[in-house]
Amino acid sequence: MTRRPMLAGTGVLVMAMLAGAAHAAIVTEWSYSTNAKFTAASFSDGIGSTHHSDYELSWGQGGADFTSGGDRSALTIGNGLTGARTGGGPVEGTVQTTLDGSPDTPAEIAIGTSMTHWNNSLSTMSYSLLESGTLVDTLTLYPTAPNPPFNGAPAIDAPDIDFEFRFIETINNPPNNGKCAADTPEPCGDLWGVVGVPTLNIPFTFDSVDYLVSILVMDGQGGVSPIGTLEDEQCEALDLAPGCQGFLTPEEQATTVQFAFAISTSPIFVPEPATLALMGLGLAGIGYAGRRRLGDRKR
Repeated sequence: MTRRPMLAGTGVLVMAMLAGAAHAAIVTEWSYSTNAKFTAASFSDGIGSTHHSDYELSWGQGGADFTSGGDRSALTIGNGLTGARTGGGPVEGTVQTTLDGSPDTPAEIAIGTSMTHWNNSLSTMSYSLLESGTLVDTLTLYPTAPNPPFNGAPAIDAPDIDFEFRFIETINNPPNNGKCAADTPEPCGDLWGVVGVPTLNIPFTFDSVDYLVSILVMDGQGGVSPIGTLEDEQCEALDLAPGCQGFLTPEEQATTVQFAFAISTSPIFVPEPATLALMGLGLAGIGYAGRRRLGDRKR
């Protein structure tokens, strides 16, 4: 789903929950609407132009097309159900409650928004470059089953998730045979890191039963996992503490991170990717997929 970017660590963060009343019925299916927006952005001083809107942060040569490998890079929010990598949400669908602690069927994984980094080669590092930003995700749930008693129940607003992040546009050809930032491979990948450790297991109570909304990311094979952990040197380059969470995106590729979520009545354990290999959902090649090469120029 798209609950804040991106984007957990080497395991899902677990929050303790109180047991629901023994007599209360459990919601087994929900309708949902989720949306994410860039609410803040900071750029360095420089030439060129920058753009900040709800679903796009872009920088580089003014008027260049970042979707076709122009002299401009961007972060965009897309829609996981339609496969669109720009234009944002909301994303709407249904999801079943995970009752065994492991979301291992397609019906138990709710697809949300996505974030794509259009990592194009810039002709000069004198451009005004993205340095930081905030991604805010909202989620609304509607209990729908069993019916009765839940179909037609009022909507539930889950707490917003704020992803404050830092970003480094790395130089591709370090001077004097130098190394890329944090020894990333050449051509140098760019770094996106979460400030602090966001809570990616969100508790809420409905009809005297306690639930968790667990935020996940999908891989290209339909598997799910928490947001990844960067190398300590990469965290240091971002001025973040060791063990920070985030992504390294390859140069000259459009890399999409597909967000998802699951709802449970107990802490969620992420299943093996092979368990979800049959999910399909038209998402082949989306999660973490460098969809295409974007030109041959080097900064």
